[in-house]
Amino acid sequence: MNNNATTRVSVVSCGSYDREKIVAAVEQTFNHFGGIQSIIKKGTTVLLKPNWLKKSHPDECIITHPTVIEVVAEKALEAGAKLIIGDSPAFGAVSDIAKRVRLDQFAKKHGIEIIELDAPRKIKAQCGTKPFTLTVSGKALDVDAIINLPKLKVHSQLLYTAAVKNMYGCVSGKIKALRHFKSNNNLDWYTEMLLANYQAVKPVFTLVDAVVSMEKRGPTGGIPKRTSLILGGIDCIAIDRIIADIINVHPSHVPILRTAKAHGIGEQDTARIEIVGNSVSSVKMSDFVLPNLSPIGFSARQVIKSLVKHLWLKSFGKTLMLLLAFFFSFPLCAFSESDRLKNFPAQIAVDDIIHVPTGKKVSFSNLSPFFDCAGILYIGETHANKASHEVQLKALKACYEKFQGNIAIGMEMFTRPYQPFLDRWIAGEIDENKFMEDTQWDTEWGYDYALYKDILDFAREKKIPVVALNAPKAVVKMVSKKGLKDLSEEEKNLLPEIDTSDFFHRVYMEGIIGKHVDQGADLERYNEVQSLWEEYMAQTIVDYLSSWEGKGKKLLVFAGNGHIIYDFGIPKRVFRRNALPYYTIYPAEFQEDKPTLSNQDLFLAEIPLEPSDFIWVISPVIEQKRIYLGVQLPKTGDKKLAIQTVTPGSPAEKAGILADDVILSVDGKSVKSVVELVHYLQTKCFGDTCIVDVDRGGATFTYSVVLFEMPQE
Repeated sequence: MNNNATTRVSVVSCGSYDREKIVAAVEQTFNHFGGIQSIIKKGTTVLLKPNWLKKSHPDECIITHPTVIEVVAEKALEAGAKLIIGDSPAFGAVSDIAKRVRLDQFAKKHGIEIIELDAPRKIKAQCGTKPFTLTVSGKALDVDAIINLPKLKVHSQLLYTAAVKNMYGCVSGKIKALRHFKSNNNLDWYTEMLLANYQAVKPVFTLVDAVVSMEKRGPTGGIPKRTSLILGGIDCIAIDRIIADIINVHPSHVPILRTAKAHGIGEQDTARIEIVGNSVSSVKMSDFVLPNLSPIGFSARQVIKSLVKHLWLKSFGKTLMLLLAFFFSFPLCAFSESDRLKNFPAQIAVDDIIHVPTGKKVSFSNLSPFFDCAGILYIGETHANKASHEVQLKALKACYEKFQGNIAIGMEMFTRPYQPFLDRWIAGEIDENKFMEDTQWDTEWGYDYALYKDILDFAREKKIPVVALNAPKAVVKMVSKKGLKDLSEEEKNLLPEIDTSDFFHRVYMEGIIGKHVDQGADLERYNEVQSLWEEYMAQTIVDYLSSWEGKGKKLLVFAGNGHIIYDFGIPKRVFRRNALPYYTIYPAEFQEDKPTLSNQDLFLAEIPLEPSDFIWVISPVIEQKRIYLGVQLPKTGDKKLAIQTVTPGSPAEKAGILADDVILSVDGKSVKSVVELVHYLQTKCFGDTCIVDVDRGGATFTYSVVLFEMPQE
């Protein structure tokens, strides 16, 4: 017994979630404090507050394990408490989480109410002497006592989350994101607010689920770490302080502990904390992997992103109202092009990478933690700009080096019917010419194959799966011709779930596409077709990642910038379906530290969102001299390259090639298709000479053709 102790922390070994072991560990923990009967009184209403961040499987270590909750609930019921289980998830609804972990059945059996911690109420609170006006769930304030049941996890902004941070769940999920925004990246203010919140809804007891914790990154997407502990106590600060010692972190590095000490909240002097159960030295870990820290503040885009996630995963109406209230209360003029550019570095050069929420330059190596955290990495492109494809290739190689065979590529450039040919290409069963012919590259996509060649060659070399994402052209044509509402039921069954209601997506369509269509054109139809493309690609991504071949893989999605900008294209639609974490990289053309005309959509004043997580500065597209042969080759069933017409003044005419000649070979290379011919000519340069053999009336003629620039139309 430590006579100098002002508080006590229980540390109990527990090697698994086996029910008998959890029962023994929980009983021992409560017995260190005189039993649960000394903590809660008979007839009182007690809220059990677990960590229910989002709907997930217990093995993912995102939420408090249901066995821990059940055992604590049983002990509380034995003590005569009227029991409630509640939280305010960041994503989704409490009822969905309870069903996912089957706690709804347990609750029904024992007459326990499972509630959403909503009904927000404004209260006065303090961090030391610093006053705060906070909005907290009235349901949490109205109970007689709270038992806090956190999960030990690392946290990308606070280093780790446990006793104090879990009480932040007594704040509405929607309000949490707004407080991040309000912090303005002031970590001191944010931790002061957390401590004021903790003292306003102070639990009577805290029991930490640290049987299997989360390390490396968090509070989601981390790696399970068997820590084999149940911790308990009355003072949350003391508990978090002992956790710091266990995972080998100096308390001055822990933002919450640092702020608590400055304001004199809780006990951190280990000489005054009595440890019961296992000694700290016997359970201390030297290999617990902590996260790379990111700024505490949320940008406007991150707030909206969080609210949108909440909208899709929980209740449409209330969240929509909050979104609208946020938009109308926020000065949209603050998002003008000039103001946004002020957040960027004064000097911008090609290959600079800018973290958009902070406006800071980051090195390519500093992207690695983001690659770690992302289930999906969206990398945009300007289709005709080789520099954007070089960005994609660099990211692809870095991910391959880091994750090896655990990655795949999704590409907008291929429609679903051509997936078998992609598979054959990656397997090495067909050569490049056959691959281009089978996928009808020139007619289906149309951009120079050389722009994508390095990516596809690397995927083939490393056997990285490539997923054809895009909708079949027949489906797109069907929607473009009829519109969604006039489709038959049979036609609608060919489509994924399509949402065309996003307000800012419509604004984007009007601002970008509207400039390039005739006056009075049906912009609604454009919005429907664009939404179809994006929903189809989103559904394909989700289907692949949930399949046996894609399960657990990190997916790199290569698509046009317009499909990833502002998140409302493919990323949000994928998230609506599977809620995987993601990041977006937007290769943007800059000249003289300003975006070029082709990238002015980065800063649409009408859209108060940040364009992406990262902007990667690339050089503007360099107009290449287009060389040509100057012959028209109709499609023929016999695969003969019979020349229909020869363009006057073309290289072919100057060399003496005639209409009705049949091309046999170029530079001694046999060519049997238009694709083969076009692809070979793409490898030639302005001023090169090539030797063309033709059949003319059964005789072979050879011509030396000097290639030159195609005249401007």
